[in-house]
Amino acid sequence: MSKRLSGLSRLTGRPGSSNASSSTNEPPPPPVYTAVNQTQPTTDLPTAEETEKVNLTAAFDNLNLTGGPVHPTPETCLAHLKLLFAFQSMKEEIGYTDGLFGLWNSLAGPPENLKGLEEKTPQERAQNKQLAALSRIREKRWALFVARAVERYEVWWKSMPAYPLTEQLMSENPSNYYTRFPIDAGHAMKWETNMLPPLDVLLVWHTHMLNPRAFLEDCLLTGLRSLWRAGMPWDVVNQVIDTDFNYNPPDVVKAHWTARTGLSWDNADDPAYKSVKCPRCATHLMIPWTTCGQPEGYSPSPNAQPELIGTGYGDGGLSFRCSSCKIIIRKELLAVSKFVKDAQALLGSENRPMPGTVLDPKTGTPVAFPSAAPERIRFPQTFPNRLLKSGANMIRSTITTLITSSTGSTGPTMEDVRKQIEKILTDSRLLKEVEGLSATSLRSWRIQPEARIATRKMMAHYWENFSPFALDLCSAVMRQGVFIDKMYHIDWLHSPSASDTMKRLLLKYDRFFAIMSANPNSVCVPTLDVDLAWHTHQLSPAAYYAYTVNRCQKFIDHDDKIDEDTLSSQFEWTSKEYQDKFGEVYSECTCWYCEAIRTTHISSVGSVLGLSKQEKVAEKFHETTASAEFCKPDKAAHISAHNAVKTNYHPGLETLARMSLGAEAAKSARVADTRRKVLAQMAALHKKRVEEGYAKAQRRAEKKGRKIPPRDGKDGDGNQYYDHWGYPYYYYGPWMYAVWLTPGLYYGWAPGYVAGCGGGAWAACAAGSCGGGVAAGACGGAGVSFSCLYCCCLGLSLDANE
Repeated sequence: MSKRLSGLSRLTGRPGSSNASSSTNEPPPPPVYTAVNQTQPTTDLPTAEETEKVNLTAAFDNLNLTGGPVHPTPETCLAHLKLLFAFQSMKEEIGYTDGLFGLWNSLAGPPENLKGLEEKTPQERAQNKQLAALSRIREKRWALFVARAVERYEVWWKSMPAYPLTEQLMSENPSNYYTRFPIDAGHAMKWETNMLPPLDVLLVWHTHMLNPRAFLEDCLLTGLRSLWRAGMPWDVVNQVIDTDFNYNPPDVVKAHWTARTGLSWDNADDPAYKSVKCPRCATHLMIPWTTCGQPEGYSPSPNAQPELIGTGYGDGGLSFRCSSCKIIIRKELLAVSKFVKDAQALLGSENRPMPGTVLDPKTGTPVAFPSAAPERIRFPQTFPNRLLKSGANMIRSTITTLITSSTGSTGPTMEDVRKQIEKILTDSRLLKEVEGLSATSLRSWRIQPEARIATRKMMAHYWENFSPFALDLCSAVMRQGVFIDKMYHIDWLHSPSASDTMKRLLLKYDRFFAIMSANPNSVCVPTLDVDLAWHTHQLSPAAYYAYTVNRCQKFIDHDDKIDEDTLSSQFEWTSKEYQDKFGEVYSECTCWYCEAIRTTHISSVGSVLGLSKQEKVAEKFHETTASAEFCKPDKAAHISAHNAVKTNYHPGLETLARMSLGAEAAKSARVADTRRKVLAQMAALHKKRVEEGYAKAQRRAEKKGRKIPPRDGKDGDGNQYYDHWGYPYYYYGPWMYAVWLTPGLYYGWAPGYVAGCGGGAWAACAAGSCGGGVAAGACGGAGVSFSCLYCCCLGLSLDANE
């Protein structure tokens, strides 16, 4: 495994090669939250003898850990950091392994062309196309590895004893398989070392649990109570990770894994082909994981860019023609296949409810059905199940035969599913049929808002997701990797004050939840230190569920995708709330962005009169050496933005909607287009506020004799360049989405983007209910996915057939 080697030092080599960085290039110490001894000289350097005696692993050598779900402690946070370091070491080992999956460094160009780049500035290295191509090759290796890991996780998931949920079990009250599922204390798994999966599978499970509502729903539908109750077995995992962050379970563990799953312990040792059953004719197909690989010694044409999208199962452009029926297997077809299978499971003997219909959209909890009719019969949360079972407009047969009755090579997409559901939701007569009402009982019938939300949530499981889980775990792992990388480089784990740092961030986490509890309709955005505690808590799902429901009266989600501008504006709000409530700065960081955010809290009038509480809080932070001195921009706990994405609005929404779906769709598209413009204006205003705040922060700093980092990072302190696989990516500020996540490389959909609103646009709705999330409960409030159903939005403002 690689041992904290910088990507820059390995422009042409692999981990452990002779061109590793020397000790003279080591980064500065990590931030420390506790006070330093002011009587100690701060300029004296340690002697060689003193350095030799330093125990870098003292913080995590002997952690006091127990099994079972727990509230986060300093020990579990340190164990979590240790696991994150193991994940990062694995990632670097994979990305820097030349030739893995047939992806050779030489595909980017002759290695000798990169010599001497280590001495160049980030701006100069960013101009090197070969270095950029090499970075993408390394990212592609990792992306393929993660795609295979997700499939391995699915096999592990399905190997566990399960008691799947049914509609009958949902209707019972109380039910240990539904309403009492999250809190049932009698079915916790007793973890033993031989039960551990490989590290790549552990990574996917880790990411799955960090999407709490998705994980709960998947556990509910599958009936994995023991896995839900147990959570991450910190004591067992910690025992098999050494102080160099190698994951080394004994051989008996590896043998147990292979016997249980039929898979190799090492991801790369599994077959190069994926076995897939054709969704239309059931022919067994062997699809290569990637078509991007080349044989060793392959020489690309001069100046040619490597082909990294590919048409294999783990590639971004999956395209494989069935040898029997000639249909082309694509991601979009597999998503429809997933929907059809789930619908068949609902309609058949399994009687399993559709995803998106098992948790209350506002509280995120399994709630008991109403005891009296007609409320019980027309329970809004389960409306999508009734719709698919109703037979209205022949929906049952149309959906279940959608693929097998198709002709040609393209096959249906989720657009075809959406159109079938739209026909019912926009027809009052058909809606009455779904709800068992007489056709002449009322002039029109409108479904309840909760039913529309449930339909959107059901559909959101299939847009840009063909896995059996509630979300695309490959993209989620990629986004989570941004947080892991930051934890790795901040490196609290090797700090002599690591334990005190964990205590400090746990205090901030408790305060963060106090803000969340007091503001149920606002999105609270964590700093990196708060997010570490938050993630650690989520890895004990049952304990996290009980804590959040008790404190906030709903199961708080951890939103996996938030538009970057929304994230930044809500971070500004959270920062001000924290400083108002607790009299301390929220982001203990001195980067230009955090300085600007703090300055936006200061009233101009209050500042002139010397009465501004926020200004006094900020000055106290700077005047305390122990606070500001150790909070340098590249090592500090500013905004946690691993879930930041770019909203991908579809142009020409109204025209597209009118052409494909008619006048009503175009009307709803106009609403969406207006909303898009409003959001764009709000984003521009927020950006202006931040820029004005930065200018004010500069002026204030000059008066106090301080200097804050420039936004362009030219003096090396601005932290505007992100080193990704050795290539420096420029980005404007720390709230931005990960610009280095290259669309097209990944086996799922692009991890750095989310669909915007718009009638007829792929994976998006056309009216203003999209993002109704705050009331539904996720990252401090929100919970409804951005990926919504157009027809549900129509129902917000239009009566069917009126």
